[in-house]
Amino acid sequence: MSLKARVKYRMSELGLNPAQVSKAAGFAPTFIRDLMDGRKQSVRSDSLQKLADALEVTPEWLNGEGPLEGSAGAVAKTVYRDEIHSVPIFDIRASAGPGSLAEDGEPIGYQPYRAQELERITRADISNLAVIRVAGDSMEPTLSNADQVLVDLTVARIGRDGLYILAVDEDLLVKRCQVDLETGAVIVISDNSAYETIRVTDRDRLNVLGRVVWLGRVLG
Repeated sequence: MSLKARVKYRMSELGLNPAQVSKAAGFAPTFIRDLMDGRKQSVRSDSLQKLADALEVTPEWLNGEGPLEGSAGAVAKTVYRDEIHSVPIFDIRASAGPGSLAEDGEPIGYQPYRAQELERITRADISNLAVIRVAGDSMEPTLSNADQVLVDLTVARIGRDGLYILAVDEDLLVKRCQVDLETGAVIVISDNSAYETIRVTDRDRLNVLGRVVWLGRVLG
């Protein structure tokens, strides 16, 4: 039985539509619909794993191992029980260089995370999480250009030391921040020594948008 048939069968079992599966797997909204309509003939191995996770089955089952009926549910129970959450990716570049203007907008995609993984990373509700892509080199070696950072949007002030997404005047930055206990000034630090440290004494200039709780990086 084809991949298309197995995806269709499993969607029916779970009561999901193509858009819901695409979102759960972190694909473009039309990914599954294109597969169903025959516009997409094959799926890469990494995408197959994401699709299998979203449908709660194994990649092997999707590839045709085992009978169609009566097997998917058993595979799901024994292989994968964790819930998948999709965190929105916004077209906002948190600049780790000179900064960039923050613009509101609709998500450009979704990054899938397992519920257990998110619970380990943060206590924030899924609705208060966002993924932002880093631009620039001022946070090297901690963050590199095009790294993705998971941001806890419930954090609206700088407390303990850490990486924060903040707007300084009209610049949106991802920086390491510390608080000077004697003066109360916020010390905005670039991990790359080629960039200077900034001391912000007027807290009204700072708009803390969230705290970085996780980062993702493509190697090679």
